[in-house]
Amino acid sequence: MKENVKEFIIDYIQREYTIPGDIDILTLNFVEEGYVDSLGLIQFVYTLEDEFNISFSENELKSPDIKIVGNLIRLVEAKMEA
Repeated sequence: MKENVKEFIIDYIQREYTIPGDIDILTLNFVEEGYVDSLGLIQFVYTLEDEFNISFSENELKSPDIKIVGNLIRLVEAKMEA
């Protein structure tokens, strides 16, 4: 299931743009780099909550970590295990 989370998140981010191969995907801030805008982030969060049957707290949504691919993957996986 963990690989599904990673694949789902990366596929979502790359819907409109391909992330260059020389970028470390796990450290990518997909909002600052323009892959997802602030409105898109809200939609992305709802999509993740629906897809993986989880919910994010207000503090998690405010955290800059939610915009980093690797941190987001770990957060979703931790929520699924809880």
